[in-house]
Amino acid sequence: MAIVLLSAWIGLRYQRSKNQQGFLSLLSWVSLLGMMLGIAALIVVLSVMNGFQSEIKQRILFVIPHVIISGDKPIDDYPALKQHLLQYDEITAVSPWVGGDAMIASSNQLLAVTLNGINIDAEKRITNLPNILTAGNLQAFNDQPFGIILGSGLAYQLGVQVGQKITVTFPKMLVTPFGIKPRTKQFVVMGVFEAGADVDATDAFIRLSDAQKLSGIKGQVEALRVNTQDIFDVNTLYRSLQKDPLIQDRQLSIATWEMSRSELFSAIKMEKVMVMLMLTLIIAVAAFNLISMMSMMVSQKRNDIAVLRMMGMQPFTVLRLFLVQGLSLAMISLVFGCFIGVFLAWYLADLIAAIEQLFGFYIFDPNVFYITGLPSELQWNDVLYVIVLTLVLSTLFILYPAYRATKIKPIEALQYQ
Repeated sequence: MAIVLLSAWIGLRYQRSKNQQGFLSLLSWVSLLGMMLGIAALIVVLSVMNGFQSEIKQRILFVIPHVIISGDKPIDDYPALKQHLLQYDEITAVSPWVGGDAMIASSNQLLAVTLNGINIDAEKRITNLPNILTAGNLQAFNDQPFGIILGSGLAYQLGVQVGQKITVTFPKMLVTPFGIKPRTKQFVVMGVFEAGADVDATDAFIRLSDAQKLSGIKGQVEALRVNTQDIFDVNTLYRSLQKDPLIQDRQLSIATWEMSRSELFSAIKMEKVMVMLMLTLIIAVAAFNLISMMSMMVSQKRNDIAVLRMMGMQPFTVLRLFLVQGLSLAMISLVFGCFIGVFLAWYLADLIAAIEQLFGFYIFDPNVFYITGLPSELQWNDVLYVIVLTLVLSTLFILYPAYRATKIKPIEALQYQ
């Protein structure tokens, strides 16, 4: 124990020494600042990536269900299936759905759309549609035959407003005395919603009864939209539903919101990993400077090491001595870097808002971007990753010069002093 304390005391004494060469002292400060900024940047960027991911999830879940249960053919007697599903503790609401891909056209534009035929009373318990309407109201939509609610992106591209008519073409064929043609119907725009996500440019809602007429099915639905207690724990419910005898007998398939949006969230996850790797390189480069600094330190303290060895200090104690000195510098960088990073991650949104207000410009133009602020969500597992990464890299880069210090031969070092 005494030997350990001696190594720590001498190592810290070297670190505080005022007799260090000017260049060596400068190199120490450069290493410290570089690692500190790298640590702070990594924490802040990871928090921003977490914030964007969380924001996108919440906005998308405004208008999509947590779980969708569907089959290869329309579902008969869906009220009984609905009551059966509501027996699960995890399920809070179930809403029938009819729809699919369709084309909508105004006087000057034709667009592809995902058409959602919904029961508005049931849908209120599934999505947040009532609270994201920017024009129109749900009661008028519910009372209007062949009314439609468009995403804000769709309404903008079509150039239509509430009260105007558009043409909806469903890909299912209709057999008439004049031949086969697609099902086409004029709809009145009864509302516009804005979730602040990609669904604004892809989704539209119509009444369930109108969707059934357009699809040519009566008393049937194509899917049931399910809301759960915990949107981030749908996999538990997914596994339970897969084993449900009634769902198996009807040969129904189950898809969670994570599955339906897997490409989007996989891309976000991949971006986070790539950004993490790039910023890790910044910390690695800053930590790499420790090799140069510690090598110069070993060279400068060559005579001191020789004297300590002549007095009986063991090589392993010399190794610990320089590890303490190098890691003390790394710990200073780590503590201040984490403090700055955590502080910025917590108050980043407020700081950005203050800068925008002070200088009169937007970092994210609300006319261009769905997310107008800079969301930040600090996760302590990211901070732990940064701490472990810094300590591992620092230890690895300090080991070599510390090991070289143990190979100094006292007689040779003192012979040429």
